[in-house]
Amino acid sequence: MKAIVKALARWFWILILCLILGWFGGKELAVLIPPTYQATALIQLNAQSHTSSIVQPVAAYSALILSDSVLGTVLKKYPNLDRTEVATKQLTVALDNGSQTITLQVTLPKAREAAALANELAQLLVTQQNAYIMQQYEKELQILNTRIAGEKHSIDQLNQKIIATPSTSTTVIQQLQSQVSQYQNLENQDISTQQTLLTQQALYSQPLSVVQTANVPTKPSSIIGLIPLTPIFFTVMLMLGVFIIYLLERRANRINNVYALQQKKIMPILGALRWSQVAPQDIPLKQICEAKTSYAEECRVMMADVLFHAESAQARILAITSIKGHAGNSSIATALAVLLAQSKRRVLLIDAHLAMPSLYKRLGVPNKAGLAMMLEEAHKLKVPVTSGGYTAPGENMSSLPVDSYVLGTSIPNLFIVPAGEPSVNPSSLLSMPEMDQFLKYVARRSDYIIIDCPALTHAEAHVLGSLSDQTFLVIDAAKDRIKQVVSIKEELMNTSVKLSGFIVNKLGRWI
Repeated sequence: MKAIVKALARWFWILILCLILGWFGGKELAVLIPPTYQATALIQLNAQSHTSSIVQPVAAYSALILSDSVLGTVLKKYPNLDRTEVATKQLTVALDNGSQTITLQVTLPKAREAAALANELAQLLVTQQNAYIMQQYEKELQILNTRIAGEKHSIDQLNQKIIATPSTSTTVIQQLQSQVSQYQNLENQDISTQQTLLTQQALYSQPLSVVQTANVPTKPSSIIGLIPLTPIFFTVMLMLGVFIIYLLERRANRINNVYALQQKKIMPILGALRWSQVAPQDIPLKQICEAKTSYAEECRVMMADVLFHAESAQARILAITSIKGHAGNSSIATALAVLLAQSKRRVLLIDAHLAMPSLYKRLGVPNKAGLAMMLEEAHKLKVPVTSGGYTAPGENMSSLPVDSYVLGTSIPNLFIVPAGEPSVNPSSLLSMPEMDQFLKYVARRSDYIIIDCPALTHAEAHVLGSLSDQTFLVIDAAKDRIKQVVSIKEELMNTSVKLSGFIVNKLGRWI
């Protein structure tokens, strides 16, 4: 769980970016694929109205819905709607000849707009066609009234002619009476038709009616409309962000625990130090020996493992280095030297960080005269390094005293050779034969020599590693990667550096 939290903390900006994209992308997706609402209105034609020749079949009226007079008129109130889109996709006209009904279904992103459009289309069709049918009835009745009036006028004229014709003109009178009879028959037929039309007008002058108005729909009409696109897209992007972080973490090959290195079986791990809130260089040296803190206990375990490893190999000169700078190898070298000295062993701590010395501050000693000055003096005199009054075996030359360079500390049994202030290139200085002579000389007077080396990116670390009995590599768990550790180990195995184990530092640090 801690590894997950750390990964999220390291890559939080990716998570925030995905969340922002998820939120605004979801909003845009909701606009591009909006939920649609379907509203339905129902128009019915009076089934008995078909007895009239004026009322058309229901199919004829359904076809009028898409006409300019109906759809075109209504859409003038909806400038945001495209007529072609409405006619082809958003408006459905269904016809049922059995029940003489026309169903209008309007599907729009806005529920109120869909209901309003369906109702207005239905109402306009009914109003227009009922008015037209009424006009047709009145037109037909007007024609019949004119014809009946003409027929009556013709009958009256014929009757007047009959009266004016002499009674002796029987043939003429019969002809006129026959014409009267014909006009009367026509009049009677037209009067009958008039009565029928009047009856139909009274009953069927408004045959179309809206039997069901469209209500405002409350639920989307499609499955997509039921899906909350913004929250889902937001969640998907969140999961994508977590997955990307997972891939980045896998690619990063971080050292989250010692087990990750142990699986590689590349080298013994002789210490695992967790990150301390208080910087290791700020912890008093006596606390490392006596404190009950987890960091102090881990340092003591590290010392025990290193001591056992060194004794089994009869190694006395131990070099501490790292892959890159600021890995904490100076603090580890100091802690190891202090704990070994506390175990009644005579320990010499050598600060070989000639470019950036730091141990003199930690142990409270001067730095002016140190390893750099001693090597420079020895090189000038071309003599082996000895203590005052003592000549190294096999040598009959003037001795060079080193007591002034080996300084005592507040920790019993712990001595230090500070780095000093070099006047030449540190790598050139440490690679001179005098350095090897010095290490062999002090090794006879100490139980253990701990050399605080620069990182392996500096040539001095390789020189000192080859001069030491064992070299321990400090791994920065916060910055170093497993692939780097494996690669460095393989590189060093082909050199004269005697790599003997790893000490993992800063375990648990987030960044």
